[in-house]
Amino acid sequence: MDIFKSCVDRQKRIDKVVNVLANDNITYKNLLIKERIINPAHYVVMLGETSSGKSALINSIFGKKILVESVKPTTGVITEVVIDSNSKESLIVVNNDSSFEFLDKDKFDNLTVTPTENLNRLKYIGVSKDTKYNGLRLFDTPGYGSLISEHEEVLKDFIPESDFIVYVVSYRVGLGDDDFQFLKYVGEIINDNVEVVLAINMCPKDLQEDNKRICEIQKSVNECIHKDVKSFYIESSSEKNPDTTEIWDYIYESVNGPKKRKELAETLKNYQDFILGECDIKINSKIANIECEKESVEERINIIKEFLDKKENILEVLDTKFAEIKVKSIKLIDKSDIKIKELITEYINDESKWSMKEETFALMQHYYVPKITNEETENLLNYIEDEIISLDRVIDDVLNIEISKLENKVKINAPSYTKVMEGIIEKHIGDTIKQAMGEMFRKAAKRKPWKVKKNNVYTQNLKKLKSAFERASLGEKNSNLNHLLKTIKATSVKGITESLNVFTDSIFFLYDSLTWQTKINEISMEAIDNWANDVEGAIRKYLDELKETNKEEIISLFDDLSEEFSVNEKELENISSEQLVRYKKEIEFLLHKCLLISL
Repeated sequence: MDIFKSCVDRQKRIDKVVNVLANDNITYKNLLIKERIINPAHYVVMLGETSSGKSALINSIFGKKILVESVKPTTGVITEVVIDSNSKESLIVVNNDSSFEFLDKDKFDNLTVTPTENLNRLKYIGVSKDTKYNGLRLFDTPGYGSLISEHEEVLKDFIPESDFIVYVVSYRVGLGDDDFQFLKYVGEIINDNVEVVLAINMCPKDLQEDNKRICEIQKSVNECIHKDVKSFYIESSSEKNPDTTEIWDYIYESVNGPKKRKELAETLKNYQDFILGECDIKINSKIANIECEKESVEERINIIKEFLDKKENILEVLDTKFAEIKVKSIKLIDKSDIKIKELITEYINDESKWSMKEETFALMQHYYVPKITNEETENLLNYIEDEIISLDRVIDDVLNIEISKLENKVKINAPSYTKVMEGIIEKHIGDTIKQAMGEMFRKAAKRKPWKVKKNNVYTQNLKKLKSAFERASLGEKNSNLNHLLKTIKATSVKGITESLNVFTDSIFFLYDSLTWQTKINEISMEAIDNWANDVEGAIRKYLDELKETNKEEIISLFDDLSEEFSVNEKELENISSEQLVRYKKEIEFLLHKCLLISL
């Protein structure tokens, strides 16, 4: 039996349970998951410099211009392209407030080039010229060189959600400075299991693989992203309708291969298991509520009052420790700035090393300065990682002690609530995947509350869940910490690359032989200051984000326990104990037996 059909059948049974519970929070989360179950697909993201031909490559799969093409920058917003043989052509705008509307072609094209401030993304649904590509989900992105700051942040957040990346380069233009900066960022931020392919566009006919320009482009891309990429050569055409069958066949077969399908199926099942776990907590809570009434157990909230009082203490520890980490990190950056400058000055003035100033320029730009800034960044990240892991242990120890006390108290005073408490603790502390899922759902709810009932536009959150699940399965306890470290490293690499590009300006080679060392030193000093500012900004931003994420997780744990131990007579008030037990058995079946054979 097809695993995705099994997930759909399972989802129908889950929907019945969710509808009976009528809990807004669970209903919202289930809507997010349901859309992903019904339309399972990996995300293929198109990246590349402005006017490299990304939109034209997507258009080729349809045999017509669904996206605007021009030699000028034409894509100012992320555009989702869904190939669906069972749907009529639709052009949609999705706004930041989660509202959406259908557009005509002219308005869609205008928004592609000139997006409005409220625009989140555009979406095109249509039929490709070859039905074998049905189900592909592509994302056209702004060219890196055309990005304003807001678009740049959107794209940086979006890249880690990719399953498959197609990097498009124009043969005529080659790799520019923006390509190098962007590729190095991509190489640091993506997960190891994301495949990257290189599409070299606008190639001359009868191109050979040993073509010097091709070899240079391939070598540079491989070095930037730290892996060997498969390359495809797309010939230029006067009709602008090149044959792209080879690359699209490869992409489709790759994302639909047995390994990728199994990964996706496992992820979908985990989404469903999370929702079932949420339902189980609610049903257990109502059953416990009924039993406590029979046993005349009063003031249940007092049973966990001592535990709830610890919340502010834990949050204060988080605030204090993150402030300390931030201050120490900034001091370390200042020290690194001074140390690197001293090393560079010594290196430049060591006349025994150099015979030509051109040689010095090249080595400083491509080897020495990136090498020492990378070493200092690694030292900084090691400090941050050690401190945050240490903080995690402190918080875990406090929670484990208090939870152990609470478990004993509940077993004695309100034993019916034992399963409720166990479910909540597992969701927040005992299961890494459930922690990641809960965190992402809270962020989605915080940003776009409840309008998702009218339309579901938050599949990106499920991509983040998938990424968190993959990291958790690799044994990484703190996926948010991992993301912070990778993002700071990527910012460092991209920043120093950008600052050193000034070395490529040929005017510096014209300086008098007696003054070139002074000039290269000045350029290097400015580059290091820019690097330090970039890294400091990233540390301030991402440490604050990680702190808030950790605080949200702690607050959510305490809020969940407080909510379930409080009396809520209206919740499930029309369902008898016998019906609750039947639904509980249904959840147990869906969790432990349904899909077992297929998986």
